[in-house]
Amino acid sequence: MRGLLIAVLVPAFFAGGLYVGPAVREAYRTTFPPPAYTTGDYREIYEAHGSTVVMYATASCPFCEKARLLLASMGVAYTELLIDESVAAKTEFVERRGRGVPLLYIGNRRIAGYQETVIREALEHIQPTEGVGLGLERSL
Repeated sequence: MRGLLIAVLVPAFFAGGLYVGPAVREAYRTTFPPPAYTTGDYREIYEAHGSTVVMYATASCPFCEKARLLLASMGVAYTELLIDESVAAKTEFVERRGRGVPLLYIGNRRIAGYQETVIREALEHIQPTEGVGLGLERSL
């Protein structure tokens, strides 16, 4: 009887876990969504690249293109680091624990992914630095 109980319960709990697990994960993400951005002191990035807005991107990413178009439409000067065309840019991206592109640094915010509202809000909060970020630059 005990063997039969184990033979039935173990597969039942396994199958239940396969069904319930993803539902629980989705409920958790809905209840506790990840932050839209993280904050920190990113002055070293801006000083290294001579711009108050820095974007890690790839040449073929459609979301990177959306970010480019948004920044251009707002007249924002930025430095773009193409991680698929530059070993140095890829190394920096990995060191900064980048997982996906675009990865933007704007003011004290690190924005992972294309999030138009978050990017616009971040741009409203930065103060232009004299002589820095006056023109569009691409670093390869």
